Amino acid sequence: MLENELFRLLKQKESTHLEFKSRFENPHKAARILAAFSNTSGGTLLVGIGDDKSIKGCSEVDEMTKIIHAASELVVPPVEIKYSSYNHEGKRKVLIISVQESKNKPHEAIDEQGNHIMYVRANDETTPVTKEMTKILDKDDNKIDEELLAQPNVKFLVKYLRKNNKITSKEYAKLVNISDYRSNKLLQGLTYGGILLMLAKQQPTQFVLKK
Repeated sequence: MLENELFRLLKQKESTHLEFKSRFENPHKAARILAAFSNTSGGTLLVGIGDDKSIKGCSEVDEMTKIIHAASELVVPPVEIKYSSYNHEGKRKVLIISVQESKNKPHEAIDEQGNHIMYVRANDETTPVTKEMTKILDKDDNKIDEELLAQPNVKFLVKYLRKNNKITSKEYAKLVNISDYRSNKLLQGLTYGGILLMLAKQQPTQFVLKK
């Protein structure tokens, strides 16, 4: 059963919900991914997998020591994880770490210098966000505004982002022929509505689908 789940995941690309790692250099790097999954919409982390999705294997004790330390000590507040391990061909261990979207978000990850930084998953990337996005997540009640989603311009935007991943306010304004001001207001409204994430540390500010 576990083998089937592993190979099902390996057929997929890295995404908002999925990340592959061969191993972690230190627990701080694990903390970023765990915090990002918790802040966004949850996800699965496979450890022991190469960049080409080949099964490299890893030390279960070494990697879980780092991951548990990250989840309990380097993510603030701490996050819960579930994990299982699969021994491929009896010699290469793969870890399957599951993280749920948190009810206690936002979560920050402590970096190597002791800084507290908030991360989210943006497509297949773990990316830092600003304090403004932190406040938005703090207010998030997980309820999507269905009336907002039904608007033609918003339906077009969602369809566009499923193909192109990211968009700026100027790009959206040009696509739907509205002013930059109106475009920015709408994108920010969709962010507060739980539909988008705002990557304001990118210049210019980029917006991505939350899920």
